Amino acid sequence: MRRGAPRQHLYLSGRLDAHQVPGFLAAAEPLAPATTLDLGGVTFMDSSGLAALVRLVRAASYGGQELEIVNVQDGVRLAMEITGLYGVLPIR
Repeated sequence: MRRGAPRQHLYLSGRLDAHQVPGFLAAAEPLAPATTLDLGGVTFMDSSGLAALVRLVRAASYGGQELEIVNVQDGVRLAMEITGLYGVLPIR
């Protein structure tokens, strides 16, 4: 992360599925130089939610930005593990 760069905090709650992904991406993009996605309130995530996270991780990587995901709840963690994304996404 660049020193002094502003950090954007996005706190998500409820479901992150096909209906909520467009609003989520609109709020998250473009990413700040450093962004924290707090999934502590997310109770359900489907494949479109997972794809949105992958999209943001790729955008951050290509844009030289820092992205971290925190507070992943058990149900969401399970979906990430089943799809093989848990070891790939920048989860802290």
